[in-house]
Amino acid sequence: MRIRAILATAVVALAALTLTAAPASAEARPVTPVASVDLTRYQGTWLQLASVPQPFQAQCARNDRANYTLLPSGQVKVINSCTRADGAVFALEGRARSAVPGSTSQLEVSFANIGGEWNFDNPGTYWVIGLDRHYRWAVVGDPTRGSGFVLSRTATPTPAQIAGIATTLLRNGYDLCAFRITAQDGGAPRPIDLCTR
Repeated sequence: MRIRAILATAVVALAALTLTAAPASAEARPVTPVASVDLTRYQGTWLQLASVPQPFQAQCARNDRANYTLLPSGQVKVINSCTRADGAVFALEGRARSAVPGSTSQLEVSFANIGGEWNFDNPGTYWVIGLDRHYRWAVVGDPTRGSGFVLSRTATPTPAQIAGIATTLLRNGYDLCAFRITAQDGGAPRPIDLCTR
């Protein structure tokens, strides 16, 4: 029951913020990465609370998460996993590296390992555009707003954390209604669209 109440609070808070956003100016706002990310603190497991649905996640029914490990090379080992509808766990390993020399908030990601080497010829864009100062939540996006991921260390963020997430998305010109809440054990009981249109 508590989980549903938190989810309802999250939806109401995000919807209220959406209504106060100026749609005309949202598109003009650039997507801006945070100044820097301490990759050592960023390591560990992040639960996906919501995302702009992506084709590669179509097989995922719940428990989408990412685990990051900083490697001695400076690259980040990425393991994305989720639970499929049949209960099986799907996992995929990749690597992330700086897309801009010296930047820790603008990364590129590859899931193509060819002959033991990670191929970055056509990488995914991974910009950290919002980050809680205690590293409890993060928002990841890209300059086109074609992808967006809300990550949290827990399945039940506080209302204050939700407000910070929503503010980050709106400041970067995202349409909150493009996001779908991710089902997580201990969190949202089922995947649902954030807004009904």
